[in-house]
Amino acid sequence: MTRKIIHIFVSLLILLVFAKKVEALSEPTIETVTFSGNLPLSDKTLLRGSGLHEGVSIFLVSSNQVRDAVASNLRSYGYLNCSVSVEWPRWESEDYEVKINVIPGRQSLLGSFVFLGDTTLSISEMTELCPIEFSSPVSPADTASYRSTILSSYANHGYLRADVSIELKPFISDSSDYRDIQLTISRGSRCYLGGISVTGHEKVREEVILREFDLSPGDSLNMKVIREGLSAVYSLRLFSNVQIDYNGLTEGRDTIDVAVNVTEQDYIEIEVASGYISPEAVFGSVFWRQPNIMGNNQMLKLGGTYTRYIASDNSGNEFEPQIVYEEPWFLSTRWTSQLKLDYYYLQRDYQEERSYGGEIGFSRKFMDIWRFTTGYRIERLRYRTTEEDSTEVVQDWTNTARISTGLTRDTRMPLINPVRGNWFKIAGSVSGGIAGGNIDFYTVDGEYRLFLPLTGKFVLAGRAAGSVSLGYAGNTSVPPNDRLYLGGGTTVRGYDFQTLGPEDSEGNPLGGNVLVLGNAEARLTVLGNLGAVLFCDAGGIWTELQEISTGTAGFGIGAGIRYNTLIGPIRLDYGFAPTWENSLKRGKVYFAIGQAF
Repeated sequence: MTRKIIHIFVSLLILLVFAKKVEALSEPTIETVTFSGNLPLSDKTLLRGSGLHEGVSIFLVSSNQVRDAVASNLRSYGYLNCSVSVEWPRWESEDYEVKINVIPGRQSLLGSFVFLGDTTLSISEMTELCPIEFSSPVSPADTASYRSTILSSYANHGYLRADVSIELKPFISDSSDYRDIQLTISRGSRCYLGGISVTGHEKVREEVILREFDLSPGDSLNMKVIREGLSAVYSLRLFSNVQIDYNGLTEGRDTIDVAVNVTEQDYIEIEVASGYISPEAVFGSVFWRQPNIMGNNQMLKLGGTYTRYIASDNSGNEFEPQIVYEEPWFLSTRWTSQLKLDYYYLQRDYQEERSYGGEIGFSRKFMDIWRFTTGYRIERLRYRTTEEDSTEVVQDWTNTARISTGLTRDTRMPLINPVRGNWFKIAGSVSGGIAGGNIDFYTVDGEYRLFLPLTGKFVLAGRAAGSVSLGYAGNTSVPPNDRLYLGGGTTVRGYDFQTLGPEDSEGNPLGGNVLVLGNAEARLTVLGNLGAVLFCDAGGIWTELQEISTGTAGFGIGAGIRYNTLIGPIRLDYGFAPTWENSLKRGKVYFAIGQAF
């Protein structure tokens, strides 16, 4: 028994000693980082990407890693002949200090260009391709990017075997930091398209894929056109994978056969959505979509949207089922045609509208950013509404027709949550008159959106819009669904849904004929996918142009948070309305997916 107790005591003593040893062997950490030499950049900039900072374990970072990172950061600012040495503390050192000595050398600044060899591209064209401007620092990344851009431009002319060598010339003088860049270009032979073949397709016709590549056999093999065709095939949403092979390129042939291999996906979709437009209105929608009728990429879409207005003093229903058929290549041209049949039902205490009709439309995209649309619509409708003086207007079943046209320009990037670019629209329509039908009114609609990045995390966004929907030839009444409305989470925050503008004697929103809207937002990325927004909204609705006044407009300010997802930012906004007429109104909360504009 005594022997057993002694054994236990010795074991505990050994464990205690071992624990002390482990404590003594704990990993040392960097206490200080000091620089010496002529430092052209801040300590933080020099250490970017090195992993070195006070408190990091000396075993998690190496001296070579720090030396290479500091040298790379110096070269990115044009100090191409820099020298960096790192003194790393030993494990048994008393002070864990990293000493870094920097000899930057002379900074290389861009002077002029010297071009040798082929001149398929003009000197001005090749100069404009350079990613840096005169007198800017020259870095290895800049010269590599410049070489890649020139090779890409030659490939767009069919010279897939072109080669470019870039040499940085010596400093112009002992007193000047400018250096010229010399480019020697060999274009090689031009490649031509022999033909395009498609494999892997089963339900999709070959012509659907081939028509997206705007090249014919014998054309110069333009790689820009090939890339655009590849992107267009993906955008059809019929394929999960698209690969392109160039047969004959590696063999040195000048005639190249392009092979496109596709993998089809399950492209029939059922789209279900629900949510609320505002605290006063909820909606639900269901659509079935078949984008490849008879293998021709013709689209058929069936479904509808239902909206329920739930305010206790302003309830109602809105229902819009529709059938849409779309032909993406009308008469084998790049015009898209669309045929739509629909029914519309609106029922509220003070407004009612029912209509059914059909519409044919055409659209065409130009230069990737412009789109022109035009269409003709015929419908039969009836409606009942109340005017501001509580007079009831009733239009029994009648026929009407409309001619519409519009033009948009879109340079936003990215589309789901833009951080740069702009969007512009101007559109108009005429009902009755030359279009036919018995209700005479016209609409004009214009809108401009701007997204301006001030830094990588801070974006200013703005929108300005104006619309009119007015009767002519003696007609003063416009159907409720064609009137203009403001107020809510996507227009003027601080107000309930569609409550700005003319009202009847009971305060019900009637819509108007003239709209002016302006929005400004400051969007800031706080951390990762989380962002914050400050906003200011202003706008108004009137029945006549001469009624436009700040005294009857709405004004809303507030703040919100954003969380970016794959389907767009989740948005939570709080806005209140200090208006010219009504002083401070109680705030409103808005929740949605996607930015307000």
